[in-house]
Amino acid sequence: MGISFSSTSEHTKAAVEAIADLNPNAADILITTVITSLVTDLGVVSPTASGLLTVYDGSNNKASTIDGYCVAPKELKGGDLNKQVVSITYGGYVETGIGANTAAVPGIYKILEFVFDKYASLPLKVLFEYPIKIAKEGFLLADVTLEYFEYALDPIYSWDPTSKKHLSILDTDNPNEVIMKMGLLGDTYQYIADNGFNEFYFGDVGKSLCKTISSGGGHITMKDLNSYKLIHDSKFTASYKDLKLTGHSGPSIGGLMVLKYLNAFQDKTTDLVTELHQVYIDRKDNFEIFEDRKTMVTNEISKVISSPSTIQFSISDTENNHFALTVSSGYGSGLLCPLTGMYFNNSLGEIELNPQGFLGETSGDRLISNMSPMIIEVPNGIYTIGSPGADRISSAIAIVINNYLLSSDWSQSIDLPRFHVNQDKTIRAEPDAMPTHENTVITKPNDMYFGGVCMTGLIEGTELFAKGDKRRGDVSAKTA
Repeated sequence: MGISFSSTSEHTKAAVEAIADLNPNAADILITTVITSLVTDLGVVSPTASGLLTVYDGSNNKASTIDGYCVAPKELKGGDLNKQVVSITYGGYVETGIGANTAAVPGIYKILEFVFDKYASLPLKVLFEYPIKIAKEGFLLADVTLEYFEYALDPIYSWDPTSKKHLSILDTDNPNEVIMKMGLLGDTYQYIADNGFNEFYFGDVGKSLCKTISSGGGHITMKDLNSYKLIHDSKFTASYKDLKLTGHSGPSIGGLMVLKYLNAFQDKTTDLVTELHQVYIDRKDNFEIFEDRKTMVTNEISKVISSPSTIQFSISDTENNHFALTVSSGYGSGLLCPLTGMYFNNSLGEIELNPQGFLGETSGDRLISNMSPMIIEVPNGIYTIGSPGADRISSAIAIVINNYLLSSDWSQSIDLPRFHVNQDKTIRAEPDAMPTHENTVITKPNDMYFGGVCMTGLIEGTELFAKGDKRRGDVSAKTA
């Protein structure tokens, strides 16, 4: 079976190669590369991540969505006295909460369990073999991780003594030459490989995580892990020219924002910046809320269609199965579990996505996500698309789709320079991304700030397509 693969995680290409001779399918590749990324992409994502998955099932020619995003603990009362807020200069200036009390209940292992049970062809021990090996033997940190740590290593990942000691190896003039090992995490993943993903939610792994959270003043309990559920088929479909897009409807807001940005690009407006700014403000004012966000987003998508941050994985195979998965841990809480080797997310501490305020009441709700993995059907094939990049996810995907509507070339559409209009109407832009405009900061070419749009596909039922993004490692692979 042939596979095409792209991601924003540098070491995942080697993970694909490690099982290529075993005739893996797309699901096998997804599982082994995600686990590899959770080992190697320190800071960018963590082993307590969450995600959104969009699938095209070649056996029934149907697209579906699986929401495995993070959920607030049920007993979160808000008003925590142990409030830690730090600032980093990544992308300009960002404030974020850190510490044990910012960790939300993760869904990544529920997603992987679903994919394994329904689609995988290889045993779990085989799929975990490479990530366990690299965790124990060590690896070089990817350029994206090193760049992120320039901003986040001291303020986010050095307050916790266990984390600080583990990452002290990076206190050198040449961190790009440091061999990083995650031996304890490798042992934890060996335990999960032997006993199944449920060990995270019901077994000793979960109990160890909850012990660390409790001792640090956090909120996740075993009851929270036990009760975590995926949301199936909360999806939308939309058409633009000859493209049919399938993505996540509420409670995620990312798909809605892609459609709103795409509509703005399709309008022949004379003031595109103002229109794109209005999309951003619309999101902040009207959709970054809790209440019944699922119904509200779904209803808004129906209106949009009728009017004309993170790691990304995209995988396709020659059986016409396609997976688009976006995974996030926020900026990271900086807390390392000394019993499992797992870093915790800080999804409760992402201030810009928590309209109720730092650790405000969420009643066990799913938190707000900008992620938007999609399936794109065209007359001669099917593609996956998705991107990391926080609030740039929606604009990055919309720009690429709009580029394709103008050029009919996906590779060129990803490579073209990008820009993003911020909440304060300032603009960050790669060179030659747009005409000169006031309040614009020109970045370096292929800046990681603008996400990393990844695509795979199957054309005419036989030809595999894979395209990575130079902004996030340009990782892609195909197997015969």
